[in-house]
Amino acid sequence: MLVALTVTATNGVPSAYAQDDLGDQPAQIAGDTSGFYVTGAAGANWPTMRTNSGDLGTFEEFSNPGIALELGAGYDFGAIRLEATYALDTSYLKGYNSVDGIYFDYSSGGRTQMNSAFLSGYWDLLASKSWSPYLGAGIGYSHLYVQPFAEPGRSYAGVSQSLLGYQFKAGVSVDIGADDALFAEAVYRGTSRFSTNDGFATWNNGSFGSWGGQLGVRIGL
Repeated sequence: MLVALTVTATNGVPSAYAQDDLGDQPAQIAGDTSGFYVTGAAGANWPTMRTNSGDLGTFEEFSNPGIALELGAGYDFGAIRLEATYALDTSYLKGYNSVDGIYFDYSSGGRTQMNSAFLSGYWDLLASKSWSPYLGAGIGYSHLYVQPFAEPGRSYAGVSQSLLGYQFKAGVSVDIGADDALFAEAVYRGTSRFSTNDGFATWNNGSFGSWGGQLGVRIGL
């Protein structure tokens, strides 16, 4: 009987540990993630006023709001994320304050398109929570294209420039799955300074920048 009790007790110990080990395994598997994800966002942009200067003086130029799109892929390290993305910003030239301080509307053309490739870093301030505010910044390449445009009695050449591009972001993300999240963010995108000739004079242009807002999703791989 003593031998039987000893064998029973001995057999019971490994059995208890085996149950604990098996019970832990699903949690470990569920928490396993590659860190890679794809992302996409859409929204609107509001180009900032641009100050342009040349031999004839200085004038200020304005644009109408447009659309913003961004697609890419990234890796989540925890509190830090890295992303490589393509961004598209479109808008239309609106008008300008002349070197004499008189405002004129553009009457046609002036569709503006900025294609950018960014490498960006993000800091999730509450990475362990189901929602988190975050900050981000990126740098890359931007190609600015402005189609020819006109005002009554005068037409202008378009613009095609390859420039340094950059962006800054602040947003909030909310988890919708183990590796997936929805987010809303404010973004500023800008370029390096550039020179143009509109067919009448050469101008030194300030950064072509815009404020924007985007809604998007991140899907874990």
